[in-house]
Amino acid sequence: MEKISLQNRTFILGLISFLLSLTYILICIYVFLISKKNSVVITILIRVSVVLMLFSFVFGTIGLIKAKKGLLGKILCSISVSLAGIIILSCILMFLEIAYPHKISKKKDLERTGKIIELDLTDGKYLQRIETHCGLLYKGDYYAKIKFSENSNILKLIKENPNWKDSDLPKSLLFLFYDTEPEDNINFIHDKRMVFPKTKNYYYYFINRLDEFENPENKNPDFILHWKYSFNFTVALFDLDSNVLYIYELDT
Repeated sequence: MEKISLQNRTFILGLISFLLSLTYILICIYVFLISKKNSVVITILIRVSVVLMLFSFVFGTIGLIKAKKGLLGKILCSISVSLAGIIILSCILMFLEIAYPHKISKKKDLERTGKIIELDLTDGKYLQRIETHCGLLYKGDYYAKIKFSENSNILKLIKENPNWKDSDLPKSLLFLFYDTEPEDNINFIHDKRMVFPKTKNYYYYFINRLDEFENPENKNPDFILHWKYSFNFTVALFDLDSNVLYIYELDT
């Protein structure tokens, strides 16, 4: 009777944990792939799925610890614990990628940065990459120098994109890049390694990421001359003489 009881206990714990796993997976599928409704409802469903996942992990772990016999119960517990473990690990990696956006592989960093400045950077090669973001508050800056070969189509892509400008640099970017006025209020670049070339042949790009969701067309750099609160922007300069792309990103 005791053996049967142990088998039943493992099976019951495994079944409960598996059903909980199945429920939160269905909720996730609904939230991320199907639902386009009220954000409040989606938020509630996400919280429910997190709770279900934690309970599933706990029941599955207890089932594996207590199990002595009962193959089916062990399998169900193992599936639940593995699913929860994979999801938790994925969330941790996702958080680290968000908190430290450029401390990832060079290939992924090129892809991520390319999406921000609307270019395909995958055939570029990093000459320099400096990252100072500091985690939870996502504060810090980032600087990169990326070299492109003469056979690269980077210049063609830049010319085809109207958000890349070849006009004179606005006062805001002159202050930012070259610190031409000692009393200006946008002396953000304090690391002497973060250098922009003084060139007459260039294209530049700017995006105010603080406002990108509400106003995705906000690509006017002059706002940084007068804005008094937080800054989240990315600016890039492509030097035509050297085929080098310079990128600076600030989050405060």
